[in-house]
Amino acid sequence: MKRIYIFDLDNTLRASKFKAILPQTVKLIKAIANNPDYILGLATGRGPSKMHVLGELEQYFKYKILVNGAIILEDEKLLDETPILTSDIDFVISDAHQKGFSIGMVGYHEEALTNYDEHVEYAIGGFQKEMPVINNQYHHTHKVYQLWVFNKDSKVLDDLVQTYRNFTPFHWHYGGIDLVYPSVSKDQAVKKIMLKHPEYQLIAVGDGHNDLEMIKMADIGILMENSRWFEEAKDNYDFKGPHVDNDQLYDFFVKHDLI
Repeated sequence: MKRIYIFDLDNTLRASKFKAILPQTVKLIKAIANNPDYILGLATGRGPSKMHVLGELEQYFKYKILVNGAIILEDEKLLDETPILTSDIDFVISDAHQKGFSIGMVGYHEEALTNYDEHVEYAIGGFQKEMPVINNQYHHTHKVYQLWVFNKDSKVLDDLVQTYRNFTPFHWHYGGIDLVYPSVSKDQAVKKIMLKHPEYQLIAVGDGHNDLEMIKMADIGILMENSRWFEEAKDNYDFKGPHVDNDQLYDFFVKHDLI
């Protein structure tokens, strides 16, 4: 059977707790990539500059859906992109600044912050070693594909981003929200890829808020046990995958005849 596998990265393939892709997951990636009937893809909120966490495994992914679908790469070549208009970014930065919120901007080769505060530290201080540059004019000289908004209180974030009608929010596990255009999402990007491979069965795996629609649309959708979104997902997934920290993903795929 011909299959396309699309995996989320953080807390699906990569265990954030250990800052590593664990051995069974490495074994699974290589097994899929080495089967000529399978195509391997990645779908992540990370931008291109953050792909170094894949290490030598990066070579195995034919497709990379990055920045929640704002960038799609095929064999490392740009297949599609949806940058955010400078005027829309100006509005969000101005409004957020007046209300005391920090904004992050995701470019192709780097990221930028309007300012650094305790909410930024809480959300990404333990997530990456180096902080993005501080540059509230970054979007005037670079393409920006996604915005970040930071606050420790998710209810406060919800209330703020409801006013940003031009954007769709995707929640982090804690401390932040991604903002992208409504036309941008992992599932919409996957649909574009599937048009090139209509005869393939789609298997989608993820744990995050930004993975739910992708998992719902898949022929076989897998929501990781470490997800906090089971109530929202309800019956829109086929299997509950193992907790990312338990390193059982290869065994799980074998048990359910997914490889």
